[in-house]
Amino acid sequence: MKPAPEASAAQAQAQPQAHPKDDLLRGERIPHIFCSGCGIGTVVSSFVEVLHEQDIPYDRIAMVSGIGCSSRVPGYLRLDGFHTTHGRSIPYATGLKLANPDLNVVVFAGDGDLAAIGGNHLIHAARRNMDLKVICVNNFNYGMTGGQSGPTTPTSAWSPTTVYGNIEQPFNLIHLMIACGASYAARWTSVHTHHVKVAIAEMFQRQGFCFLEVIAPCPTNYGRKNRLGVGSDMVKYFLDHAVAKVNPDPAEAQIQLGSPIICGKFLDTQRASYLTVLRENLTKKLKITDFRGDGLAKVEEAAPAKAAARRKLPEETRPKVERAQIKIAGVGGQGLGLSGFIMGRAAAIFDENHAVYTQEYSPEARGGASSSSLVISGRQVDMPYVTRPDILIIMAQQAWEKFVREITPGCAVLIDSELVDPHDLPEGAKLYKIPCTRMAEDLGRTIVANIVMLGYFASLFDCISLEAMKEALKMSIPRGTEEFNLKAFEAGYGFGREQAAGGKP
Repeated sequence: MKPAPEASAAQAQAQPQAHPKDDLLRGERIPHIFCSGCGIGTVVSSFVEVLHEQDIPYDRIAMVSGIGCSSRVPGYLRLDGFHTTHGRSIPYATGLKLANPDLNVVVFAGDGDLAAIGGNHLIHAARRNMDLKVICVNNFNYGMTGGQSGPTTPTSAWSPTTVYGNIEQPFNLIHLMIACGASYAARWTSVHTHHVKVAIAEMFQRQGFCFLEVIAPCPTNYGRKNRLGVGSDMVKYFLDHAVAKVNPDPAEAQIQLGSPIICGKFLDTQRASYLTVLRENLTKKLKITDFRGDGLAKVEEAAPAKAAARRKLPEETRPKVERAQIKIAGVGGQGLGLSGFIMGRAAAIFDENHAVYTQEYSPEARGGASSSSLVISGRQVDMPYVTRPDILIIMAQQAWEKFVREITPGCAVLIDSELVDPHDLPEGAKLYKIPCTRMAEDLGRTIVANIVMLGYFASLFDCISLEAMKEALKMSIPRGTEEFNLKAFEAGYGFGREQAAGGKP
């Protein structure tokens, strides 16, 4: 939150040498990494000044960035921020905005991070008109890693990867964002500080996808290698080549070496944002009119049928699990992902434990290696991957060959006995066999072999309650197949019970 005026005055008296923007700038992070003459600092200064002048609570601003010089900016600001992997700032920012729509989510990144490895995320965020404020500092190269050419490097420009001059057509980012569906698009150079501030302020007043491109000097790499001089020389170059226009044509915004740099506000429209459309759709389809502060609808009240489908089971039937790691493996087409999904739903929704589900599969949709993993815990799950399974379900021989090395003493291994030869079973592991594919064939459809295996699993272990498994199964399969799938489940469950009564694994 912004400090109270009294607190600000008291702080100024106690620290007369304090920087006027110390409430937002992390002085402890100084010295910064930016080179002399870099334009990023000017953009940061403009951004901070806007926050000082605008009535925006600091705790309602979240910064997201990826990798690169510009992406280091959030680390110097005393705001909540998330520094993610290369090119992934947009999807993380999207998730953040959807989880908490009350936040002003700002993405601060460079042209390489946003438009190259992150390009697909960028265009789809604009297509959706996702409620994000994106500031792209474009210095025409990968400045942090040596000045290699990137998606905005002008034609004929020199770089370590274009030693004879760039022959590729660069992105016209402004034109691209408008074509994809952004609500707001502007471009200025870092020299035009007043206009940069105005654009940032306008973005905070707009809904939907807002995009600001700031052309900034990179004297260390791009400027030096293209004989544009040091930082002051590049500032003069921008002043000489920038052409500010009112309502400029986005098609004219292409930048070439030595050509005019068209600046201005290219688009400012009132197109409905993603969250606005989402709310309208939920109101229309589910008759939801009451949205909580976190943006989530009270679906239970608006859709009683769904609420009933997710009814709570009696507390005495819900298992208390310390931690259970489960892996289901076979080939694509056996329903391994669905099996893990059903188990996860049962554990989380009905047994009210924590559960994290992940899936792994090869490029082939069917026939290739495939697996799903599930971690169930009575506490929050920090590590979502299964590395040492407590329970390993194997439904194909190639899965056995791949995952046998993960079997450790004490691991319970469930196999389809007619499809898997369990050779070289490690000592100390317990093997359980069921001919689930043949049993599914006897029922009339091989496709439910995975459901037979789920029933067998439920007969052996108590980390997921039987009722939770049945409820999750019914809500996860196509409507009209509930009876048949429950029959397959009961077949596997009964087989396990008979096996246990006979004392045979």
